[in-house]
Amino acid sequence: MNLTDVSYKVDNIVDDLFASFGKDHVEEVFGKYDIEDKEERVKLLRKCMRVIDTSNVTDVLTIDDEYNDELKIFVEGSWRFLI
Repeated sequence: MNLTDVSYKVDNIVDDLFASFGKDHVEEVFGKYDIEDKEERVKLLRKCMRVIDTSNVTDVLTIDDEYNDELKIFVEGSWRFLI
C-alpha cells in the first residue's frame, strides 16, 4: 500500500467515524477497517476530533484506559461544536 492509499484509507475511516454517534457504531467502523490496535484507534479518534496536542496531559494511563477515555469523549460529542 503506497502513501496515497494509506492517506485515502485514513480519510475514509475519519469520515466514517465523524458520522458515528454511539460507541457501538464507532466499534463497527474499527471492525470494518480491521483496526484492532488501541493505539491506532486512539490516534484515529483524535484525528477525527482534531486534537492537536496531548503533551500537557500529566496522567500516565494504560492504553486501555486511554482508549476508553478517548472513546467516552468522542461519544459524548461536545468536541463537534469546536470544529
